[in-house]
Formats: sequence, structure tokens, C-alpha cells
Amino acid sequence: MKVLAFNASPRKKKGVSEIIMNLFLEGAAEGGAETERYYILDLNIKGCIGCFKCWVETPGRCIYRDDMDWVIPKFMDADVIYLGTPIYNYNITHYLQRMMERMLPTALPYMEEREGSTRHPERHERKAQKIVLAAVAGFPDTENFNQARALFPNAIYIFLPAAQILQDPEGSKYLSDFKDAVKEVGRQIVTRGEIDEALKDKLVVSFSPEFKKKIRERANKFFEALMQKT
Repeated sequence: MKVLAFNASPRKKKGVSEIIMNLFLEGAAEGGAETERYYILDLNIKGCIGCFKCWVETPGRCIYRDDMDWVIPKFMDADVIYLGTPIYNYNITHYLQRMMERMLPTALPYMEEREGSTRHPERHERKAQKIVLAAVAGFPDTENFNQARALFPNAIYIFLPAAQILQDPEGSKYLSDFKDAVKEVGRQIVTRGEIDEALKDKLVVSFSPEFKKKIRERANKFFEALMQKT
């Protein structure tokens, strides 16, 4: 089984998205998967300009020659796609958005109804893929992930609000069950092709009102101290 992972954080290896991706890929590798990872910030991906030439003039081929020339075939060939992103302004990063927009050549221009919604049909027959969306946010509220859910309605979700606490020893210990669940979902999705319903609940972290208050107070003190140093 092939697992293809993309990290859409501009912090790359220094961000929380990297920690979560490592846990997932570790579990997938233990399950016997062949894993690959890429940092979207390092890729040469131009933005879609909506010219529709990939539909009309050169069907299935974008006007741009960049890294999407090899990303698309890898994407289509993978059994599991892992997308890791921080949430900026209540949305996925524009790096991930740009890559997904450039997947347009894989679709046909026609419209059809599918599962109650209007969709474009696939240009080529695709294998049954699993999409894993792992998003992290600084705010402590799960509502921060609503837009991400809307963009990837059929994904398996890994959502961590107040993700910054994962980078300190106390917070990492507090989130030990979450970390174990992320690793386990990587293993289960490879060995079984699905995950336990009980595991899904552990992958979307929610905090009590009291804990959220502590997170806000801590963040305010951090930035106040940071600004005083400048």
C-alpha cells in the first residue's frame, strides 16, 4: 500500500503539522505501507488561472510545466493521501489550496449529481483512495476546522486545536492519548482499510471551557512578553 503525505505548513519540519505527520507515517510504516512525504512549500506549483485549457484545448494537461507534472501521477497512484495543514484565518493554507486547485486536469468539465451534490466526473478511473486531513490551529475551539471539513467532506479528520501545547513537555503528556490515536490510525488504515469509530473520536480534540480560558491567557502572556522584547 502506498501512502503519500503532503505537509502544507510554511514552518515545514519546525511546526506541529510535522509532529502529527511523523506519528501518522510511523503507524503506516509499521502497518507495512510504502510512505513518501513532501513539503508543499518546497514544490514549484503555480496557481490555477481558470483558463480551462486543461479541459478544452489540451484535455488532462495544464498549461504550466512545473512540479504538478509529477505530483498528479503520484497523487492518483497512492492508496492513502495524507494532507497536513495549519489553519490560517479559519482555512487551510494557500499552499495546500493551490495544489488542490491544480488537480483540475484530473476531472472532466461536465457536471453530474453524485451523492446529492453536483460534481465533475473523473477523467480517468481512480482507485478507492482514503484521504486523511490533519489540521492544527492556535485557537482552542473545534469550530476553527469547519471550513476544512467543508473542503474535504469525505476525509478522515485529525483536528488539534491549541496545537502549540503539543510542543512543550507538559502539553505533549496531556495529549498522549491523541498522539497514540494518530499513530494507530496510520496503522489501521493500512492494515484494515478503515478505522474504528471509537478511534475517530480521539482524533478530534475538544477542550473544556476552563481549559480554553487557560490557553487564551497563556497565549496573551506569551505575545505580551514577546512584544516587550522588541
